[in-house]
Amino acid sequence: MSSLRAIALVGLLAVVPGVGLAGPSTNAAFQPQLKESGGPKALYSIRPDQLPALFPINSTLDQLIVKYGKPNLSGNGVDKDGKPTSWAVYTYGRSYTHVDKKLNVLSVNRFISASLQFSATGTLNEASLSKYQTYGTATTNREATDQEVAQYLGAPEPLDLKVDTPPASTAKAPAASAPAPTTWKLGADISELRSEFIAKTGFGGRGVYVVAVDPKGLAAGAGLLAGDVIVKLNGSATPTRDDLVDQLKAIPVTTSLSLEIFRQGKTRTLTVSAQPAEGTISI
Repeated sequence: MSSLRAIALVGLLAVVPGVGLAGPSTNAAFQPQLKESGGPKALYSIRPDQLPALFPINSTLDQLIVKYGKPNLSGNGVDKDGKPTSWAVYTYGRSYTHVDKKLNVLSVNRFISASLQFSATGTLNEASLSKYQTYGTATTNREATDQEVAQYLGAPEPLDLKVDTPPASTAKAPAASAPAPTTWKLGADISELRSEFIAKTGFGGRGVYVVAVDPKGLAAGAGLLAGDVIVKLNGSATPTRDDLVDQLKAIPVTTSLSLEIFRQGKTRTLTVSAQPAEGTISI
């Protein structure tokens, strides 16, 4: 067995450009490698609420290309009225790899993507954030923990990014009891089921992808998770984001909702309670 390991080591050295038969401890091919790729580097550390500071609403794709270069992915589509729309994805990633002198391989990766949706007029009207990080060895391939990311790739650093918001009104409104809600506020960030989300979920049909869920919202209380695909609402199909939003507008908030979702290869039904007097984050 030792002779086979020696043959394998010599074979690896032979195919690595510029690598001779020097000891592995001094060979560049056996040193830890840390690489970064993609564009804006701030994506590595950004919070979802800071995303509009990086990609302002109503920006055009041409304006973003001037700032950050071409996106990693882009494409065109149509909205529910048949009007042309477009989308783009910017991704920043870091990758750590190390092959030690015993030919053991370790790889750690972290990729952060900003998915952008543009209206028929070509202006940005929706942005969402997704994270993908892995830890792999010869026998293990799983999601990397935040501690492992910090150890091998560097911990995300707090960013001083401020989002411009309209000034608050100085007029004092008369005190009143909480009004009854008129629109659903589920506490979920949703998106069209684009190609990168299809690859994550393995779902081959049409539906709405759940990007993030507010842990204090109604959706979280019903068991909805980031990464789920909403297929039906109260028995009616929801092939697009607009379909889901329009159906929610037509359903009284005093009744419960039935969500049919796809998760990890299976469909299941979640029940969302009626809307309380005070909501959280609008869907």
